[in-house]
Amino acid sequence: MHALVNRLHNEDLAVVPTETQYALCALATADAAVEAVCRLKGRLGDHPLSAFFRHFDDLRRWGIRVPDHATALAERFWPGPMTLVLPAEGALARRLGSPKSVGVRVSPEPIIRRMLEKLDAPVVATSANPSGASMSVAQENRWLQSLAQVHEILWLRPARYVRKTPSTVVDCTGPVPRQLRAGAISVDDWKGALS
Repeated sequence: MHALVNRLHNEDLAVVPTETQYALCALATADAAVEAVCRLKGRLGDHPLSAFFRHFDDLRRWGIRVPDHATALAERFWPGPMTLVLPAEGALARRLGSPKSVGVRVSPEPIIRRMLEKLDAPVVATSANPSGASMSVAQENRWLQSLAQVHEILWLRPARYVRKTPSTVVDCTGPVPRQLRAGAISVDDWKGALS
């Protein structure tokens, strides 16, 4: 954990396991680190990045507004595989690629929770693969191995790790939440939490 936190503090990148898939992480408060994530993924400026937060109560501290419907979803599904896009203003939202909103997630993964506790700052939470690419597990592993070797990125790789369905992404910036990406939590389940 010490090596991971030091690397992120130094604006380096890391690949960590989550409850869904591997995440390519960087300190979300560091411009150079966020730009490095975008370069490695081939991410264009019109595709904002999301961030991991330690818990729900941290959001307001970073200029993120939480509408009532988002609060209901967070209370039901966090920590867990749901990313909420919330209204936000300030440096964090601009740095992650959207001047008016930010995608946020609270993970139950112990590594991520301890990392966030020690950093006391949000961390970029994006899948550890090239943007828009459809890769098999073997192809993704080769890509991650290349990142670890060529770019000297720390890859925390458990002996046994099973990738699962990615997080469900729900946009809560408008009056009615809408799903942006299907994922581990079904539409019926998250809409049911709002009934």
